[in-house]
Amino acid sequence: MAASWGPVVELCEETTCSICLEYFQDPVIIPECGHNFCRACLTQHWGKSEAKASCPQCRKTVEQGSISRNLQLANVVEITKKLGKKEAEGKGSVCEKHKEPLKLFCKEDEARICVVCDRSKEHKSHEVVPIEEAYPEYKDQISSCLDNVTKERDKILVFKKDAEKESQDLLKQLEAEREKLVAEIRQMHQFLEEKEKLLAQMAKVKKEIAKKREEHLDRLSGKLSSFESAIQEMEEKLQEPASELLQDIRSFLQRSQAKENLDDPPVAFPPALKWKIWDFCDINPFLDGVMKKFRDIVEHGLQLRKDTLEYGLQLQEENITLDPDTAHPMLILSKDRKSVRKGEVCQYLPNNPERFDTLTYVLGCESFSSGRHFWEVTVGSEENWSVGVARESVKRKGNFTPGPKEGVWRIGNWGDQYRVSGHTGCPVPLLGGEPKRIRVALNCEGGRVSFYDADTAALLHSFSEASFSEETLQPFFSVSKKANLTLS
Repeated sequence: MAASWGPVVELCEETTCSICLEYFQDPVIIPECGHNFCRACLTQHWGKSEAKASCPQCRKTVEQGSISRNLQLANVVEITKKLGKKEAEGKGSVCEKHKEPLKLFCKEDEARICVVCDRSKEHKSHEVVPIEEAYPEYKDQISSCLDNVTKERDKILVFKKDAEKESQDLLKQLEAEREKLVAEIRQMHQFLEEKEKLLAQMAKVKKEIAKKREEHLDRLSGKLSSFESAIQEMEEKLQEPASELLQDIRSFLQRSQAKENLDDPPVAFPPALKWKIWDFCDINPFLDGVMKKFRDIVEHGLQLRKDTLEYGLQLQEENITLDPDTAHPMLILSKDRKSVRKGEVCQYLPNNPERFDTLTYVLGCESFSSGRHFWEVTVGSEENWSVGVARESVKRKGNFTPGPKEGVWRIGNWGDQYRVSGHTGCPVPLLGGEPKRIRVALNCEGGRVSFYDADTAALLHSFSEASFSEETLQPFFSVSKKANLTLS
């Protein structure tokens, strides 16, 4: 059989068009030189030129009207196709080396072999079984692989659904804040005409959400298409007989198993985009606070800082440092006053009025009475710490329960659980994750203190109706046991 393969190859070459390098399709012959081409290939090669042209193979000048169909060559092409197919099918069922039927399967090499191969040195120590025995085993492997890939495909479908829902929630949230902002602009339009560009920014963020959503869904669709193709390929493979199923089974399994695992759910909407939305959410309480001040100006003749509106609309990132004069004697501050931990013994420090003498607290050097500000703190994985803001007048001496009533708004980890201080100061469990970096956001005019996961932009908690009473506020920190806080 192998001996007849060479002439078949030569015959295939003779029935191939020299232009498209495929079997002749509607072959025509040039009488002047005897060369044959596909009619479409020759017509395309000559283009729009009329009358005389040249043979693509020998360049001899010919008359275009002189070409004629070569019916005999067309018949030879069809016979060649059938003969080549028959030879190829026969070649796949016989050992090329020994010319014996491939009736055995080597589990070591995962390949079909003949009885002579089984006795050779190459396979002597290998486990060899009849093809009929290997067939169900490898069919089960493909079925298992199919199940795994199908599960991964289903995961992608869930991710797509979640991404759609999240995008709708974000758009709904953004639209709600937009409506609030429009209402505020109408109430004090004489002060905020130049601030209407915020609406344009929201529209830009809205387009960005839609763009991110489409990009994310396109990525998931690409992965889904890949898994669908793999599933179809494996389903088709399972329908093949033993000899075909086991042919090249190793490479097939390697390709299939490579698609079984899917990475963690990809992020559809990055934190940077969510920060923009949270910023819009924080602007409305700020404008509410400004409106109250405007009313006070009208009713009571109070004064408003000229730059309050401009200053507060822009969220300010603050470079916070710890105030050593307020630190409890057991707290150890770093040289750059950017981190704090609890020491083993009390340090000998002056008992000045600013210092906490009972609770292991420390305040930031910076103070705020207007505008919008934020800073970030690395809290690590230890427990017994808290971060937030406190009134400048917060109690420094003796014991007390810190909470909004005492002028402290904080979030922390007590008893290995994230909590916030309730109205009375008692810790309230906080649902959600366990962030390693926390962003503290202070909105003075809006009476709001918010805490976010600084890495994911997830809101942890917000004191939305804090009563600051025009008082100056300072960053607040507390640590005990092995806790360590570091300012970014």
